Amino acid sequence: MGPMCPAAQVPGAGGVVFDDAGRVLVLTLARGERVFPKGHLEAGETPLEAAVREVEEETGVKAWCDDPTAYTTSYVNPRGVPRLVTWFVMRCSDQTPVVRESGIAAAEFHPVEEALRLLTHESDRELLRRIVAARGGAP
Repeated sequence: MGPMCPAAQVPGAGGVVFDDAGRVLVLTLARGERVFPKGHLEAGETPLEAAVREVEEETGVKAWCDDPTAYTTSYVNPRGVPRLVTWFVMRCSDQTPVVRESGIAAAEFHPVEEALRLLTHESDRELLRRIVAARGGAP
């Protein structure tokens, strides 16, 4: 087997959502992982449209994106499928997440430092660090 062809990666999109207090939205999946909301693109959707939709579907939070700068992470999911996720930084105002999908145990806003401890995957922690740095904050 040669190296994976990038075209084989299944695209996804997600949101790193900050509230007015600068806390970040983190999901706890039923299987225990802590991740950012994300999902597959539907036909005809842009990654940003998909990301906004997935955030609302998974957490009930209506978020918006002021800055269309995209970040990407790639990984292989538990079924062995390579995924390439395009992430957008989003904001929301004064909303309480509501979990509406069976695979998600909780959705909560956490201070960035706490989120960095909670997130399961190093790629997500690195993503959050990159975004915070780009926003001009620590860490």
